[in-house]
Amino acid sequence: MSYNGWTNRETWLVNLWYNPESIEDVDVIKDVLEEEYNDIEGFWGDMVSFHSIDWTQLKQHFQTEEEIEAEFENTLRAIRGE
Repeated sequence: MSYNGWTNRETWLVNLWYNPESIEDVDVIKDVLEEEYNDIEGFWGDMVSFHSIDWTQLKQHFQTEEEIEAEFENTLRAIRGE
């Protein structure tokens, strides 16, 4: 089941709340949330499943952007004759 174009609600929430701008940001967010999630018990722990977050999809989102930027830079270099 998808949610707003993301694998699931948990993945969408990470992107919405943390707005990562790079693959490195995704790694940092994962580490921080994993530590926080392990400290949560009861009701709040049941509200979001850390293990449902699709970290691969979040990273692929930036790999695609980085590939597009690299292709654009290569095209500019070709136009300039570099």
